Amino acid sequence: MKTRWIVWFLCALALLPIVIAQNATWQPVPVRFSWDRSMSHFCTEASQCLLHVQGSAGLDGDVDKWFTNADPALWPKCVNNTQYLLDYRCDNGNWTTRTKHLAIQLLAYADANAPTNFTLFCDTYKRVLNQYRYLVQGVLVENYLTQLCSVSGKPVPCVNSLCVLKTPNVVAVGATLNIQVNHQQSFLKALERPESICNSVSSSSTTFLKCGNEPVWYNPALNSVIWLPTGTLPTPGTNIAAKITDPLASMSAYVMSVLHNPSNPNLNFAYFPKTRLFNHVYAAQNGNRAVFGFLEQGIFQDGPPPMDYIGVRYSNINLGQNPCLNIIKLADSKAFCENQTGTGFNVIARHRPGQGASPIVQVWPALTGKLRP
Repeated sequence: MKTRWIVWFLCALALLPIVIAQNATWQPVPVRFSWDRSMSHFCTEASQCLLHVQGSAGLDGDVDKWFTNADPALWPKCVNNTQYLLDYRCDNGNWTTRTKHLAIQLLAYADANAPTNFTLFCDTYKRVLNQYRYLVQGVLVENYLTQLCSVSGKPVPCVNSLCVLKTPNVVAVGATLNIQVNHQQSFLKALERPESICNSVSSSSTTFLKCGNEPVWYNPALNSVIWLPTGTLPTPGTNIAAKITDPLASMSAYVMSVLHNPSNPNLNFAYFPKTRLFNHVYAAQNGNRAVFGFLEQGIFQDGPPPMDYIGVRYSNINLGQNPCLNIIKLADSKAFCENQTGTGFNVIARHRPGQGASPIVQVWPALTGKLRP
């Protein structure tokens, strides 16, 4: 028995498929990670996502246990495909965020209405909103964005990251919610709307539907709302997600071919192509010029402490001669942007406490804002 556990442990470290007995048949099971990549193990189903290695497989899918218990041993080990905890959502075996799906929906609107002239920004409310300290029915809007709500007795943020889409004709705002849309602390009140306006939307819907005659759209499966003053939200096609995955692939190609050196801990970028969360995203298009950037926070690679990292890609933008040296390195000597060829210009930076801080990571919106098309 001891030998078997040693073999299993080595396989897990190598991230090789694990073989388990299921229904009297040996089946390979891929290694799954927690959303911060601090833990890895296997789940019963390939479409599940790992919640905690100390969790119980007998509780898999019972996400309410995460809210009602402090002891990980009383949590499910894995959650099922499409289930979520706070903003984190299981997508066919990989953790992502509901904010990413919100961004895809807004990109679908931009693609249908202003494909060459839009800006999308998803982040904390203080970064994406120009104004949030004004009163709605005697209450500061900021209060709706910062207050805690109780979910099965556990205090959690009522609202996660916000997304703002700006086109020449419309400004849309979206949010993912941790409470029911018709809760007395509903985000709808920040939009100066009663919390009951989306009661007409079928709870079984997996797409955004309009809340009656209001300029509000609601997706029960994502528990997310979008304020859209005019127009209609289209169902995202399969090509829309590529507006996020394609820039990541381009940046990853640069990172893995030029920067990655697994024998050097300071140059181990194995995590970069596995970026999945995208709850801090910036995307802008102006004609054929484009910027795409993301920030990932609290991600583990080769043990603690966790790190934050960014990737930004500029396409068809004249950044002058040697922008790596003349722009990026002046702001952050620890950023990576050297030795690039081909189209596009990539900037990679990371911040890990005690192991070389990157000032650009802390102010990543300024990096996109300074050079926006």
